[in-house]
Amino acid sequence: MRVRVDRVEGRRHDGGPAPGRKARRRRLLAYGIPSAILVVVAVIAAVTSLSGHGEGRPAPAGTVRAGAARTTLLQPGEPVPDFSAPGLAGARVTWTEARAGDPAVLVVWASWCPHCQRELPVVARVARGFPGVRVVTVTTAIGAHPGPSPEEFVRSQHLVFPTAVDDAASTLAAALGVRSFPTVFWVGKDGRVTAVTEGERGEAAVRAAFQALASA
Repeated sequence: MRVRVDRVEGRRHDGGPAPGRKARRRRLLAYGIPSAILVVVAVIAAVTSLSGHGEGRPAPAGTVRAGAARTTLLQPGEPVPDFSAPGLAGARVTWTEARAGDPAVLVVWASWCPHCQRELPVVARVARGFPGVRVVTVTTAIGAHPGPSPEEFVRSQHLVFPTAVDDAASTLAAALGVRSFPTVFWVGKDGRVTAVTEGERGEAAVRAAFQALASA
């Protein structure tokens, strides 16, 4: 027999007494409070999940600061806009501090890009022979395509140069006018671009570009 509770008269339609206030209160304590706790736990878990930078990729704390977005690629003779962003290794990366007044190679790359995957180890290998030339990189378009995370790639290749982490809006890439990967800016002591290369290059070409910076 289906039992329906009449809330107005306080009696059951089968003739039995309506549940009392104490009984309702006991049910609330037994079921309502644990349910509320489960809801709170679920909300906390959801917020924690959203705070990550993709599956298994925690987003570094902090914001990205750079110049205004460009419609064209930064060209030779132009200064690199001073930028600041979370660092892949934890410490914040600021352009002027990272290059410290030395000539520098600024590489903009994406960890899923096969050309970047081949180019960055070449840059790292050649850079060992030019201690007076700094290497600074920007990893961007994170998670845009399948592939290793920036952390996974850097760790697998034992790369140790400062790496700034771009945000979801690609603020750093936009401030440099970058549209393809890898893009490399060869920067003189005065902070101005001396040359720009796009795409993968061989070791001989990379070495010649380092040599030109070191000799300037």
